[in-house]
Amino acid sequence: MTNFLHIFFLWLHILGVALLVGPQFFLAYAWIPASRGIEDLQTRVTAMRTITRRFGYLGGAGLVLIVLAGTYLISNWRDYYGVSEDTGFTDVRFGVVFLVKMVLLLLMLVALAIHIFILGPRQLDRLDAQARGEAVSEAELRKARVQSMFFSIAGLVLALAIMVLGVMLNSASWSLQSV
Repeated sequence: MTNFLHIFFLWLHILGVALLVGPQFFLAYAWIPASRGIEDLQTRVTAMRTITRRFGYLGGAGLVLIVLAGTYLISNWRDYYGVSEDTGFTDVRFGVVFLVKMVLLLLMLVALAIHIFILGPRQLDRLDAQARGEAVSEAELRKARVQSMFFSIAGLVLALAIMVLGVMLNSASWSLQSV
């Protein structure tokens, strides 16, 4: 039963990562460039709001799966890998890598929160204002776009680094070595 639960929660964890990271690639490399071809700015803004809201639902569901499955996996790591209770968490690479992974996760969540709740909406608001005929300079739009992209790309790069650390954790012959 332990193997089944470990495999199930590992799968849920990976599914959560796919739901969080996959749409980020779609937005960055498919939707954003394609949306520039929508000539009517109000239509572009409306479509962008719809797509990013739906991405938020997917990404949020992914984060929930990551946290739930990750909590199970870390709470049972000693039993699953057969690590004795007298071994300190950071006495093996597993613990050190896990802590680094959690720090990067926190940084990623901060970067994504800044992008999702502050800079992304600011950029869309400026585009919307321009679509309504308000005076919005190209420099102002460019600044909003660059700031939003910076935090979005930072979140994606951190997510990829976190994925590498997750793979390292699951290589027991390496991760259970003494530090």
